[in-house]
Amino acid sequence: MEETGQQAAPALPRTPRMRYWRPAAELAPLVSGYHLYALAPPDGERQRDVFQPAWPSLRFALGANDWCVRQPGEGWRKVPARSVFGPSSRITWSESGPGLVVGIGLRPRGWSRLARVNAAAWADRVGRAEDVFAFDTTVLAASLERALDDSEVPELFDAFLRAHLGPPDERDAVVGRIEAALIDPELATVAALAERIRISPRTLERLSQKAFGFAPKMLLRRARFLRSLHAMAQLPATDRARSIDLAYTDYSHFVRDARHFLGMSPQAFLKLDTPLLRQSLILRQMVLGAPAQALAADEDG
Repeated sequence: MEETGQQAAPALPRTPRMRYWRPAAELAPLVSGYHLYALAPPDGERQRDVFQPAWPSLRFALGANDWCVRQPGEGWRKVPARSVFGPSSRITWSESGPGLVVGIGLRPRGWSRLARVNAAAWADRVGRAEDVFAFDTTVLAASLERALDDSEVPELFDAFLRAHLGPPDERDAVVGRIEAALIDPELATVAALAERIRISPRTLERLSQKAFGFAPKMLLRRARFLRSLHAMAQLPATDRARSIDLAYTDYSHFVRDARHFLGMSPQAFLKLDTPLLRQSLILRQMVLGAPAQALAADEDG
């Protein structure tokens, strides 16, 4: 990632593994979960995989790394050691050698309580944590470097968030209702979403850009697409076309969305060799209750 070879190795083992944890109960409305990815590709090889469209994450690359990411149509760029992955409307390709990354998945209310900038300013963007948050993450990063066991990671994250969360905002409850409504397949239009939340379309637009990073139409479109993609992935190829969301006018409509979110057809994406993504879908479902961060039920909506 940044200065490879100049950082001390973390105390945590480098054994290849993936972990997910739920946050402390009082943090669940603000945090979707915590994660750990430890990679050890064969000598001379790099691990390439993909992140699905998601809410934001605060991530820490522990020790020396050479992690890079890119989105469809863009070039590769290095990921800072202490990074923010903003809310995304497209997949993010990831490539690295051996390395260890831990992170916090933020829900929209978590972003509102922690970040000093609107989520829209970081939509489909990866950059330095210090450009987003008013607090310093270097002490947390040092504590993570010294951790001896994986179980210390969620404990450190819980303590850090409790210490730095700002006071509840009067809009928290409304943002929570929006988040919960977005995963309801019965809601297909912005007008219906505004009516459900009992706010004006203008207020909905403003809150969506501030806390979620995108306009309400894009948020509904992303949720619809992810529901359909994950339903397709569970079926034989001959049955997949029948699994798409009923809000799609036809299959070609779904394919057009796929080219935006994935940069390719859904068939091409499902044929990709993405072992980390596939493992994360299973593990996320088991531990966090949904295969995608953007489809996780709101804990306090």
